[in-house]
Amino acid sequence: IKKNMVIDLVFLNKYGLFGLLITTFIAYSILPFPSEVAITAFSTIFNPVHVFIFAMIGSTLGSIANYYIGNRGVKRILKKNSKINNKVKKLFHKYGELSLLLFSWLPIIGDPLIILAGSVEMKFWKFLVYSTIGKSFYFIVLIFLGAEISTLIF
Repeated sequence: IKKNMVIDLVFLNKYGLFGLLITTFIAYSILPFPSEVAITAFSTIFNPVHVFIFAMIGSTLGSIANYYIGNRGVKRILKKNSKINNKVKKLFHKYGELSLLLFSWLPIIGDPLIILAGSVEMKFWKFLVYSTIGKSFYFIVLIFLGAEISTLIF
């Protein structure tokens, strides 16, 4: 455990908040990568407001990449089968906005939801607002957890 903590502290010191931005970008793009530990760890050392801002920028950029994967790639596949395309659009328009707001931050579930939002041509500004609001609540919880851990450790 101590060895992992040393490695994590070296990473934090070497890359700083830019490292958090890259970590959250990777985690919220199509690549499965856990950002929760990084956000919590960074909030034990850095200003929580800065952690929130850098985590939001990285995760939003990663989500935008997923949105465009859906909009430019998956949409073409769905258009080839109009029956499936119509079903997907109908379901997404019924439940998609709420599910994007509530679940876009979840690992494994969030990425396909955001790709789906792009593939059914959800308005970009709506996607951006819903996914940003959903992630912001989650990040606040993680940052608060990190701040509480830092009071126990330091």
